[in-house]
Amino acid sequence: MKINRFIYLAVLSVLLISCEQEVIIDLPEYKPKLVVEGYIELDGYPKVTLSKSIPYFEPIDTNTVRNLYIGNEATVIVYSQNDADTLQCMEFGNYKFFTGTKFKGEVGETYKLKIIYDGKTYTATTSIPYPVPIDSVKFYPDPDLTGDTLGFLWLYVKDPDTLGNYYRIFTKTIGQDPVFVHPNMSVDEDKYFNGLPLEFSVYHGRNMLNENDTTEDEGVKKWYHFEMGDTVVVKWCSLDRAHFLFWRTVEQQQQSDGNPFAAPVTPYANISGGALGIWGGYGVYLDTVVITPEIIRR
Repeated sequence: MKINRFIYLAVLSVLLISCEQEVIIDLPEYKPKLVVEGYIELDGYPKVTLSKSIPYFEPIDTNTVRNLYIGNEATVIVYSQNDADTLQCMEFGNYKFFTGTKFKGEVGETYKLKIIYDGKTYTATTSIPYPVPIDSVKFYPDPDLTGDTLGFLWLYVKDPDTLGNYYRIFTKTIGQDPVFVHPNMSVDEDKYFNGLPLEFSVYHGRNMLNENDTTEDEGVKKWYHFEMGDTVVVKWCSLDRAHFLFWRTVEQQQQSDGNPFAAPVTPYANISGGALGIWGGYGVYLDTVVITPEIIRR
């Protein structure tokens, strides 16, 4: 019986090996889509970035990034209730974007975006919600580190008693950040704290324009903390549901990238005509804080 069983297994192994064959899957031709990232904020001109999507397995280098952005070959128009502004294309290195010059964002105003590109027209509509003020900002030293030098901001906000408020947080450290940055998970909704006092910590978002933000000293990430002596502008934004859903799904997708056990997430979009992306409004509240021992959260 042992010999027969051995022969059976040997024959089965030969059969399985002989059944192996190369499988070639012909993927359908990829058709790039227009990708829109546009916004208008309170007291700010409308800004829109246009690019093209690329296949998942496409190699990415400097030339690829440069060719993704769309410039003067597109026409971008933003309409308010009483005016229209054809946005001007600007270039910053490999980066191209469109900006307005005729009117700035106002609370409660509705703004329509119209994009004409490659023989197609894309549209979207948004509005600017009322901003919600920040009550106060404290400094919370990182409990995993010794001393009070490095840590996080601690914000105190009172959510309005009407359900359906959506928020996004940015910061800009003066002398360090050329632009506002945000943490990886930057949006939230008042589904679980409607009408209640809210307090939460904020770490420094990564500035992709600064190479030093990707480095570490003795295991401490340079981009992660705020530091004693920093002057920080906090940008607390109110946004509508469509704008919130876009950023929440984008951040969920980024968090699950490379995780084989995570469910795939498709970013939300509010652009008609088949484009990907968002056109959104920000109700902005700004607060500037100087990090000193007097504002440490005890």
